[in-house]
Amino acid sequence: MEVITSSNPVTLLEINCAQKTMPSILLIAPDASNIYHVILGGFKTFTPEIETEVMLLTTPPYRYKNKRERVRNFLSKILLSKNVKELYHYRIIEERLDILQDKYDLIFIIRPDLLSNNSLLSLKSKTNNFIAYYWDSVVFFPRKNEIIHFFDKVYSFDNQDCKENGFEFLTNFYYYEPEPVETDKMVFSISHLEKRRFQLFNEMGKFLEENHITFRFLTKQSKNKLKSPYIEYLEETIPYAEMLQLLNHYEVILDIAKPLQNGLSFRIFESMGMNKKIITNNRSVMEYDFYNPNNILVVDFDNLTIPKSFFETPFEPIDEVIKQKYHLRSFVKTVVSNIKNV
Repeated sequence: MEVITSSNPVTLLEINCAQKTMPSILLIAPDASNIYHVILGGFKTFTPEIETEVMLLTTPPYRYKNKRERVRNFLSKILLSKNVKELYHYRIIEERLDILQDKYDLIFIIRPDLLSNNSLLSLKSKTNNFIAYYWDSVVFFPRKNEIIHFFDKVYSFDNQDCKENGFEFLTNFYYYEPEPVETDKMVFSISHLEKRRFQLFNEMGKFLEENHITFRFLTKQSKNKLKSPYIEYLEETIPYAEMLQLLNHYEVILDIAKPLQNGLSFRIFESMGMNKKIITNNRSVMEYDFYNPNNILVVDFDNLTIPKSFFETPFEPIDEVIKQKYHLRSFVKTVVSNIKNV
């Protein structure tokens, strides 16, 4: 297993230099709360006959040399459409590409919009199965539309995007199925917040407080930018595996989708794996075969209401055949099916 990452512009960690004898996959992904570790673990566990390498899209933050450079870059972005921080990111990624193998049986990229066109062309030349996965809706990242033509196939978690762009539908997944633990009945959320969802969390916090429903909302965001009396602000990002263990101690999980988002977030599937109830504003969940109003409460922020009965009834187990369709194993097998004779 090979992990290509850096705190220096180019550092190769955990390199296995053995002669390639097995089919090979290159997984390219951002380091989003270490979720790539889970996906890598899925490939290693469920397809051990395939050698998997990883290249991360996360790069060290660019630091301006002085105030003059910051001002110069601001003007460059406006007048020349050039961003020194973006060019810095692309340069590091290209250096990582230089140390890849010449050929892979499949290259699977999450968030390919973070790569330059030159990098995408370079990667495409290394495989006959160049596959992208969009785990964000296209409406939030217009560049995703601009790069579709590079790929042999694009998967998306957003069914509406699939219908409009000819993508293949592939949901997010769950993998964590812990033993039952003593739980708190409060509504719990840990989430990345930005302006589009911040107001909705505020509204939900206010509603829950006024209706004497206990809750706990956590975020890594700076309280100086998005300050709320209903949110706890973390100093450090909680790694994904630890976050799942934290979620397991609460009975009801809150999922607030961005406006215009149709795809289901990881929270929906994580709750499924842990047999937790979930409150969400994403009405798309009602179209899925696992939807059960006893387990999933769909709320409307224009007329917010949460019946107390939702907290009083136990979680109803999901049919195991249906549930397994959304397990990490199924996600991995779908991706690997693009390699012939494996």
